[in-house]
Amino acid sequence: MDFKFLKKDNLPYIIIVALLLVVGYQYYDSHNEDDDAKEFLKINTSGVTDKNKALESGSSDLAIERASVEKKEIMVHISGAVNKPGILRLDSNKRVIDALDLAGGARDDADLDKINLAAKLHDEEKIYIPKIGEVQSNISSLASSPSSSASSSKININSADLNELTKIPGVGEKTAQKILDYRANNSFSSIEDIKNVPGIGDKKFESMKDYISTY
Repeated sequence: MDFKFLKKDNLPYIIIVALLLVVGYQYYDSHNEDDDAKEFLKINTSGVTDKNKALESGSSDLAIERASVEKKEIMVHISGAVNKPGILRLDSNKRVIDALDLAGGARDDADLDKINLAAKLHDEEKIYIPKIGEVQSNISSLASSPSSSASSSKININSADLNELTKIPGVGEKTAQKILDYRANNSFSSIEDIKNVPGIGDKKFESMKDYISTY
C-alpha cells in the first residue's frame, strides 16, 4: 500500500478532513435525535389531548344535564291577597317570592309576615297569601296539593305557627320557638334540614319525620 499521502506536507489536510467528518457525523446524529424526540412527544401528547377532549366533553354534558334539571318547569297555584291569583308556570329553582312577583305582587292588605317568602317551590303546590287580621286557623300559608291525603295531614314546618308545631311528637313550646327562630333566616328544603335546629338530633328527628313536611 502506498502511504505517500501521509507525508508531513499533507498532514494539515488530513486533520481538516478528519475534523469535517467528525462535525458532519455529529450534525447528522443530532438531527436524528431531534426527530426521535419530536415523534416521542407527538405520541405522548396526543394521549393527553384526547383525555382533555374527553374531559371537556364530559363537563359539557354534565353542565347541560344540570341546566336541564334546574330549568324544569313546574306549576303552582297562588291565591289569597295577591293581584293576579291563578295557576303559574315557573322554573323548579324558583321560590315563593318569585311566584308572588309573577302573580302581580301582594295586595295592600296582604300579611306577608305569615309566610316564608324564601321557601322553594314544588310542582302542584298551593300557595295562599293571607290578609292582615285573618284568623290563622282558617288559612294555610303554604299548603301542598290535595292529591296526597297523607302529605296534607302532615305539618308544614315552613309555614306552621307555634301552636301547630307543638302538635308534632316530641316538640314542646321551647323547641317550636327554636324552629321559628331558625326559620326567620332559613327555609327547610327537606325535612332532614330540621336537624339544623338546635336541640333536634337524630333521635328526636326519628319521632318527628312521619308527621312533618316542607310544603
